[in-house]
Amino acid sequence: MQQHENTLVARLVLSFGDLVLRSFPVAGPSLTIGRRPYNDIALDDLTVSGEHAVILTDAGKRVVKDLDSRNGTLVNGEPIRSHQLEHGDLIEVGIYRLRYLVEPPEAPASLPQPTGSFAWLEWLTGPQRGTGQPIDRPIVPITGAGNQVAVVTRRRNGFFVTHLEGLAFPLVNGDSTGLGAHPLADGDLIELSGTMLRFRLRTAGAPGE
Repeated sequence: MQQHENTLVARLVLSFGDLVLRSFPVAGPSLTIGRRPYNDIALDDLTVSGEHAVILTDAGKRVVKDLDSRNGTLVNGEPIRSHQLEHGDLIEVGIYRLRYLVEPPEAPASLPQPTGSFAWLEWLTGPQRGTGQPIDRPIVPITGAGNQVAVVTRRRNGFFVTHLEGLAFPLVNGDSTGLGAHPLADGDLIELSGTMLRFRLRTAGAPGE
């Protein structure tokens, strides 16, 4: 079990409303969150206290603690003083949200992505119907109706979709992804609260290229 845990990495995906802002690795014994610039995650808004919360790591377990902040810290909608984090937990700090994810490591920046591959999303329904969105960054957010948000990530071993916000999980070919990262293959149908997208992947040298 310990060996398996060592193959996983933890990160926090920061969002504001429907907008995914960035991803932070969770490494080292502590990670501070607050409004003051010396915090590891500095959130410049008055709803966030100067020193708002901290994530502590000990023996492979991570705990988020509220630092007597003015507006408190929520995990999965409940106010906490201290909470042991699990994959998929949603931390709310002022107007911001941080999704805690524990997943296989992404490819190091020095390693190339799959040679000659290019991926994009085709919007099949909704206001963006008939348009496409390239997967040209490590993390690309996609939004459906009802404030449902997911992210498509590109890793060394392929492309994955992961739930980020909303009451319902994304569906891939009609099956729920749950909290985990769901691998994507060319032609897969992704559904976000009734919004349909098709994932497309092309590799140099593949048939039809």
